This record gives sequence, structure tokens and C-alpha cells, in this order.
Amino acid sequence: MKLLIYSIPIFLVQLVVSNADVMNGTMKLMMVQAIWRHGDRTPTETYHNDQFTENYWMFGGGGWGQLTPIGMRQHMQLGQKLRARYVNGQPYKFLNTRYNQQEIFVRSTDKNRTLLSAFSNMVGMYGNTAQENASIAGVDYPDVVGWPVGFVPIPIHTIPDAEDHLLSVDNYCPLQDTIWNLAKTTDTVSNYFNSSAVTSLMGNLTNYCGEEINPDNLWILYNALKIEKQYYPAQFKQFTPWYTDSLFEQIDIVNSQVQDFQNGLGLEGKMVNGIDIGKILRKIRGGTLVNDIYNHMNRKTQCSSNNGKECTYTNRLKFFAYSAHDTTLYALFSLLGVAKLAVQPRGYPLYSACALFEQWQDVQTNQTYFKLIYHRHENDTLSNVITSGIPGCEGSGDYCPMAVLKNYSDVFKPEMEMNQWCDVNILKSTSTSSIFSSLLAFSIFYLFVSSK
Repeated sequence: MKLLIYSIPIFLVQLVVSNADVMNGTMKLMMVQAIWRHGDRTPTETYHNDQFTENYWMFGGGGWGQLTPIGMRQHMQLGQKLRARYVNGQPYKFLNTRYNQQEIFVRSTDKNRTLLSAFSNMVGMYGNTAQENASIAGVDYPDVVGWPVGFVPIPIHTIPDAEDHLLSVDNYCPLQDTIWNLAKTTDTVSNYFNSSAVTSLMGNLTNYCGEEINPDNLWILYNALKIEKQYYPAQFKQFTPWYTDSLFEQIDIVNSQVQDFQNGLGLEGKMVNGIDIGKILRKIRGGTLVNDIYNHMNRKTQCSSNNGKECTYTNRLKFFAYSAHDTTLYALFSLLGVAKLAVQPRGYPLYSACALFEQWQDVQTNQTYFKLIYHRHENDTLSNVITSGIPGCEGSGDYCPMAVLKNYSDVFKPEMEMNQWCDVNILKSTSTSSIFSSLLAFSIFYLFVSSK
């Protein structure tokens, strides 16, 4: 798998790292993992009759799906909040005051909007720390005319989008398409999609849009309308005379329900051809990410008492960030059972929404715990702890035993590496497995009878 790195080279020197542990009672902070949605963007695409063409969207370099200056500002401010919480002692002095490449790793999907969101976030965390006398000219950034004073560039890592099943949950995956098509044959999804309210809405929207609108592509219309109304309110009324707030609410309700189905919500225990539809959807969409998060924690725990060379990187790493999408966050929340708690009353995680997984260790018992914090939107704080909403974490307060996360990791771990699993014909595999099981059962029965 080819790794691409977007960065501007800087001269690195060894930084002085504090050995002081960050404590909360007997609990020691070990590592933080952040998963965020990109900031405000232009529409990714639109519908046939839309008069808002791509030429209207000149933000962030221009074109569909680009991060806007509002989105850049949202992530800069989120980065400032992260700096306050983990650098400046509000409440933890966990990370170095200057950027230390041994402490921080940032991974993004291969989309301009997520890459630029990550860059903008790092500007908030470390990109203009000259005001705090934290960054050093000639050491952390070039001391030359034309370079923004105090700006410290941070590397953002990514892989090609087609290979990214960790963070790009909607990229091409024939297995996911197969399971989703099976989901649509269940009574739960079929009855909803064929209800008079939904079919009537789809019919009206098809007439308005000049192309077929169905539950699978409804999200395109939802996003286009929401963003166009935000940026061009006067022209929006002129270009979209059929729009009403009531109609948009209907679109929102149906689109949110489709999103739930696609993430396995409401399909728990639904079996088709011997396949647990809800469980497999959650495995495909969120299983790889929850395993990655857990594996980072598990590795950190294992290395906490090992100073060997094989643990050097892990022991130094303190902050791992994923720059991704609303669908990434919602798939993770759906798998962990906190989707409705985190996203209310419905819909997608908002721009610059961020989930923080803090890993803590009780120094008296050596037991490891995690805390889940959710930053809902740009005006939110980093103080909303939702750990206790995770099934299995009830009654644990802010800290939940890492064994609970391990269980989710084990239960929803994909059957194989996703780039391989996506190409598996699960219907054929299921059929072959059923035939093999039947033959095996018959053989065992025959041998049992013959031995009598």
C-alpha cells in the first residue's frame, strides 16, 4: 500500500520532553486519539435541474467538495481547543509546547477537504505558537522574509482513496453493495422504502430535480440544498421555488433513516441467506476503525512497561489524529451504540465534530481505561463525556474498562483485510459454506449410525 505524505520540510531538532506524568487522581493519561469530520465545504455534487453549477463554488481553490474559509477557521479553532486541553494545561499539560514529531501522527483521507482540515487543525495546535514564545525561528520554521512568523507546518499522512477502508467508509466495496442490497429485501427496509410517505416524497423530488431521486441518492440533494441555502439565500429562493422548510425536514427525516439502515441500525439480528445484515454492515463500515483505535491502545499498554527498541515509537506517541468524514464518525458511533446520543435529533455529525478517545491507566491497579469525549460542532467544548452511553460502559462513570472496547473490536473485526474482503462474493461463500456444513453433518450422522 503506497503511503503519500503531504508536508513542507522543516529543520527538526531534538526537543526537550517533560517526563512528568499527567494525573487525575490515580489515573494517568497515556494517549489521545482524535477522529474529526472536516470543516464547512462546498457541495460534492448536485442534481440535474440545479442552477447552482460548479462555477458558483470558488472557495478553497474552487470546485465540488472543497473546504471553505469557514471550514478552515472551524478546524483552526478546534486545534486551538485541543492545544488548550492537552498542551496549555486546561486541564492537562500532556503534549510538548512545541511541535514534536515523535508525539504526534495525523492521518487523513485522500480528499482536499480532509487534508486541508488537518492542516488547519494543526495551525490551531502548533502553527502559530510564536505568540506563546513556543516555536523558534530557524529551528521550527524558516527565519526568512515571506514565511508567516510562527507558522510550523505539520506532516499529514494519507493513502490513495480507493485503498482506504479505514476512514473512507463509502468508497468502492462490492461486498458492502451486496449486503446493502440484501438489507433492502428485509421487511424493515422494504416496508419503509415502499411506504406511501417515502414513495410520494421521492416522486415529487424526481419531478423537481429532473432525474430519479431515490433513498440511495437522496443525500446528494440534501447536502446541495442545505449548502446552497446557506451561501446564496436570495438566489436560492429564485432558483428553487419548490423548496419549503417543511419539505426539507421530510428529506432530512428520510435521509437520516437511510443512513441508520446503511450503518446497521434497526437491522440488528435481521438474517438474510444466513447473513446477519446489521452486524456485517457495522463490520464493513466501522470495524476496521474501532480495531485500529483499540490496537493503538493495546500496543500502548503493552509497551508501558517495556523500554525496548520495539516499543520506542509507541512509548513516544501521545496523539494520533484521523481527519475524516461525517460518515466515518457515524459508522463508529453506530458500532459503539452511541449514534443517537451523539447526533440529535437526527442527521450527520456536523462540521468539525470530533470524537476523542483518551486512554488512562490506574497506577495502583495497572488497569487500563478509556474515556470518550464528543465535540459536536464549532461552538462546542471538549467537556462532553459520553463514555457511559456505550453499552457495556454503563455505571463506569467517565472511564470505561478497555476490555469493553476490546470486545467491540473482537466482535466487529472484519473477516479479513478490507481490500480483500470487499471482493469476496459472500452469497457464493455462504452457499458453499452451507453445503459443506450439510455434508459434514450428514457424514458425522452416517458414521454415528454405522458405529451402532
